[in-house]
Amino acid sequence: MLERYTKLASSEQINQLVDQLAQEIIRDYPDKPPLFIALLRGAGPFASRLMFALTKVKQDYHPELEYMIVSTYGEDHTAKQPVIVTDVAPNTKIEGRQVIILDDFIDQGITSDFIKKVIEDRGAADVKLAVFATKTVPERQSEADYYCFDAGDSWLVGFGLDDAGLTHEGYRWIDELWEINR
Repeated sequence: MLERYTKLASSEQINQLVDQLAQEIIRDYPDKPPLFIALLRGAGPFASRLMFALTKVKQDYHPELEYMIVSTYGEDHTAKQPVIVTDVAPNTKIEGRQVIILDDFIDQGITSDFIKKVIEDRGAADVKLAVFATKTVPERQSEADYYCFDAGDSWLVGFGLDDAGLTHEGYRWIDELWEINR
């Protein structure tokens, strides 16, 4: 079964990549952390690891993390119009704030473009996108502002990315990044 995959990054390599990203974010937002909004389920491991990395770099940074669940992919695993399934907490102030949306990866950019517009429409001062991995997709209209790993055209699994073709939530929670051999 595991011959279906090739390991691209170990847990230690993932930690190094996320630590480097934390340093970039603190360089860009040195005085006050932005509001981070993680898109679940995929961004869960990345968001958690990033919050720890930020406070490891700067202990008095105090990042604020919110969550949203957005559904873009249906049962047939093709992109459709995104829908907010679970929104940020009702008392979360977005208006006038710097916001960084966290996602597991960007391919076509459908989900990230949709959420960026939603957050901008709620009055955010600035909205950026940070993803763990970016994929090469010719028809994508937007790019991530921050990313840890360039996956080319690889199909990824692990560290928040699931192999839905195998089973529901397949290998999402392994602490490594694998490519699905096609």
